[in-house]
Amino acid sequence: MLWYKQPAKKWEEALPIGNGRMGAMVFGGIQRERLQLNEDTLWAGYPVKEDNPEAAASLPEARRLLVEGRYVEAQQLIESRMLGMPGHGVQPYQPLGDLFLEFAGEPDEKEYIRSLDLNTAVARTEFGMGGQRQHRTVFVSAADQVMVVHCESTDPTGIELTVSLSSELKHGVHAAPSGELLLKGECPLRVSNHNNGQDPAVVYDEERPGRPMYFAALVRVLHEGGDIHTEEERIVITGATWITLLYTSATSFDGSDRIPGQSGRDPIAVCRSVMDQAEKKSYDELLAAHERDYQALFGRVELQLGAPKDADSADLPTDERLRRMMNGAKDPDMLSLVFQYGRYLLISSSRPGTQAANLQGIWNDKVQPPWNSDYHFNINLQMNYWLAETCNLPECHEPLFNLIEQQAVTGAETARIQYGCSGWTAHTMSDIWRTNNVGPRGNAEWAYWPMAGAWLCRHLWEHYLFTQDREFLKQRVWPLIREAARFMLDWLVVDESGHLITSPSTSPENSFIVPGTDRYSSISQATAMDITLCRDLFAIVIEASGELELDEVFAEGCREALGKLPPLQIGARGQIVEWDQDFADADPKHRHLSHLYGLYPGSELTMAGTPEYMKAARRSLEIRGNEGTGWSMGWKVAMWARLHDGEQASHVLNNFLTIVEGEGFDYHKGGIYPNLMCAHPPFQIDGNFGSAAGIAEMLLQSHEQDLHLLPALPASWGEGSVKGLRARGGYTVNVFWQDGILTQAFVTADFAGKHKVRYLGKVLEIDFEADVPVAIVFTKSRELVRQVT
Repeated sequence: MLWYKQPAKKWEEALPIGNGRMGAMVFGGIQRERLQLNEDTLWAGYPVKEDNPEAAASLPEARRLLVEGRYVEAQQLIESRMLGMPGHGVQPYQPLGDLFLEFAGEPDEKEYIRSLDLNTAVARTEFGMGGQRQHRTVFVSAADQVMVVHCESTDPTGIELTVSLSSELKHGVHAAPSGELLLKGECPLRVSNHNNGQDPAVVYDEERPGRPMYFAALVRVLHEGGDIHTEEERIVITGATWITLLYTSATSFDGSDRIPGQSGRDPIAVCRSVMDQAEKKSYDELLAAHERDYQALFGRVELQLGAPKDADSADLPTDERLRRMMNGAKDPDMLSLVFQYGRYLLISSSRPGTQAANLQGIWNDKVQPPWNSDYHFNINLQMNYWLAETCNLPECHEPLFNLIEQQAVTGAETARIQYGCSGWTAHTMSDIWRTNNVGPRGNAEWAYWPMAGAWLCRHLWEHYLFTQDREFLKQRVWPLIREAARFMLDWLVVDESGHLITSPSTSPENSFIVPGTDRYSSISQATAMDITLCRDLFAIVIEASGELELDEVFAEGCREALGKLPPLQIGARGQIVEWDQDFADADPKHRHLSHLYGLYPGSELTMAGTPEYMKAARRSLEIRGNEGTGWSMGWKVAMWARLHDGEQASHVLNNFLTIVEGEGFDYHKGGIYPNLMCAHPPFQIDGNFGSAAGIAEMLLQSHEQDLHLLPALPASWGEGSVKGLRARGGYTVNVFWQDGILTQAFVTADFAGKHKVRYLGKVLEIDFEADVPVAIVFTKSRELVRQVT
């Protein structure tokens, strides 16, 4: 439970609810409630082609400059000739609007509580005493595709409420005497952002109507007792015993490759169809259906850190608990809350049939949001889904797979036109139109990076590893990873030592000091991340080919290329070298950890298999430090967990739980907002997902072909339990511990077969039967044994 003693004063204090498609931020106002609204397909722009044929013509020159060590000139060439063509560039995710509830009179403000129950995905606001107490309940149902707002009061005179809708986008509102509000709107054609230089900032399609997206939002008012009437564009209810508002929304979006204004999809008709069905149910029936649907996902995993009541701040409001932790108080249960909050947010922003969660999940209140609230493929989108498999939410992974399939279509055109390569590729950013270019403007450190396809393929492979779904591997994974590898084979070039390398090459959003100068560059050859991604993708293709007995000749080509990739280098400071040479860092505390991809989320670097590289990875993390943006700290938690260092992982988590005030940009010190949403700052949701995945990684690992129990348990988590985590190979794991030592574990396999379980250097091989739990104990003689049950 998240709860507070006061309403939200700003967006970063409001509480998020959602069903994957629709989202809302609940402010919990007393006299005026604001529900800020979003819909996952509401984006500016429309599909356009912006691939740049001049990029392929300039590629040989860029490679020559890099061979000669002329890094700054190579970067200038790339930024002037090798980015996208002039056009829209990446377009932003848009806010739909606001639903306002204005209550008459002067309500009793005593005993105020605003809460979000993660077990039921229900937000509540309560205040007043005795005959003046008001109750407000809000949830967004995936089962019925409506948001429900239910208001009750003990006041015998009933509730007097005015309901209105508004939007920052071009719109109109109509109120019907029957108790219906309809908002109709239009998205901008283009919105100014950091890569398109659009002027004016927001442009609607007034000269050639019919291209941008249309949208609609519909509210119907149900009530017991009292009267209802309209005033201008508002609905007024007086004297009601209770009021239930049903809300739904829709857009004209009908595919990433279709002009949304010409799709033929009528958002108003869609809203009315959904509303007609939902209106047949009572409030209690809607709530029950919502809770059944949600709990079927959320209830799979339980986490308890510390004894149930051993935190002296456990009964305090969430924001007060955070502030106490900032002052040194111990509250391990808060980390359980942060973990489950990450799972809650993924369920609420990513469901089968919806769009993938973007930089802000589905919650955004700005027409010009930070970084477009788009899809960033150089860490952020992937981090959104790190918890999907380990935290037992594989269904929530599905929207990402759909995005990858669509991105591969535009990515194939980019590969052919911009690089003269076969297969498909993806760059740093995209949007709902699966744009593959950021536009003609941008610094190469973020605007030039054709390696995202390989990273996206890791998610397809991970889903297979966890589920062992061969049909998924054959029908969906194999075509995508094969074509991504085909691009990579064409993209690689031979260097003077005979290695296959990438060129030009960046390490996302970072730069180095050019030797002998005071100038910075973001372009080199063969960065550690590029080569690690190549190695990762080729290894996946080889293993998948063997599993499916398909395309053995192609797999052999990948095996040959794999053998020609250069090894990682260890630098003068004992760190993994990020670039092709041991250059000095332009920003030693940089938020990205791209050169450590092989540590996490990859699995090339392991404690048993590559001890020297693990030592170098540790040194790299030490150099970067344990602070950073909110999402960067989420990544560091998982990396320290892979290094089996629970104390460092716990230290980073405590840094993450630092309340950030204000909305400004800070690339070195992030944390969390009072509503527990990740502060880059400003808000980005990836840190919520990354920290949850990192906590799971501290408790269970399976990337080394065994089940490793409690690999990074910090001393502060002396007592606890976790139930329902998932491991590669198809295993569900429950673990219990006391005084920092494993007491018992239960492992259930989806499939029969032998597998190893590991704890504190002890290894137990178990012959599993499908769906039969196996109990494991760690004895007083420090042996790991199977317990007879």
